[in-house]
Amino acid sequence: MEHYLITLTLESLAAAFIGPAFAMLFGVPLRYLSFIAVGSALTRFVRQGLYTGLNLDVIAATFIACALLSLIFIYIAPRLNTPRPLFTVPCVISLMPGMDAYKALLALISLMRSDDREVILGNIITLFHCGMRSAAIVLAMCLGIAVVPLFFYRYRHHHL
Repeated sequence: MEHYLITLTLESLAAAFIGPAFAMLFGVPLRYLSFIAVGSALTRFVRQGLYTGLNLDVIAATFIACALLSLIFIYIAPRLNTPRPLFTVPCVISLMPGMDAYKALLALISLMRSDDREVILGNIITLFHCGMRSAAIVLAMCLGIAVVPLFFYRYRHHHL
């Protein structure tokens, strides 16, 4: 249990550096980087906590973490007179499925070079498993960020 909490804390701390670093690439003002750091750490903490702690599927855990992040910044962003995506997009960068995408591309490359039938079948299975999982995680990130505001901004431009 202690090892789990240390790992979770270190991953969240790493995410707190990744989010602001990505935001700085796009010229986000310095005063917002602390919000992005906290949001990145919180998002990674929630996702890994749900995924490893509660054994929830990584796709569902990613969606819940991104939806929670979106809810938080629906409240904070208007008070700072800043668009919400300025915060939410850099905060989810640490959730990108890099290892799954790498395995899928490696399987695709190996698929092209192999002549052995069993190796080809194994590469096809790896390609589809890792590729679909990568796509599903990215879709969960996008939907988690984009769907939640639809419930809160429904009548934003409607004048009575």
